[in-house]
Amino acid sequence: MRETAARRRSAATPQAEPALSGSLVPLLLILVVISSVALVQSSHRARKLFSELQDLRQDALQLEEEWGRLLLEQSTWASPDRVQRLAEDELGMTAPDMRKVIMVRGYGKAG
Repeated sequence: MRETAARRRSAATPQAEPALSGSLVPLLLILVVISSVALVQSSHRARKLFSELQDLRQDALQLEEEWGRLLLEQSTWASPDRVQRLAEDELGMTAPDMRKVIMVRGYGKAG
C-alpha cells in the first residue's frame, strides 16, 4: 500500500524538465543530419579517389610495358652489327686497314 501511494505522489508531481530539453532535441537532430551528409560525401569521395587510383595504376602498367618495348626497340636499332651493316651498305663505308691506323695518345680517356 505504501508503494502505490508513493507511485501516486510521484505521478502526480510533475518532474522538472531541463531548461535545454526543448531546444536540445532539434539541435541534436540537425547535428545528426549534418553528420550523415558529411559521411555520405566522405564515402563518395573515397570511392571516387579509389577509382581514380585504380585508373592511374592501370595507366602506369601500360606505360611500363611501352617503356620495355621502347628499350628493346632502341637496343635493336643501336646494335653494333646493324650500325656496321648500314654503314657499309648505305653509306659505302669500310673499316680501315689496321696497318694504316694511327693511335693518338694523350686525349680523353685513352691517354
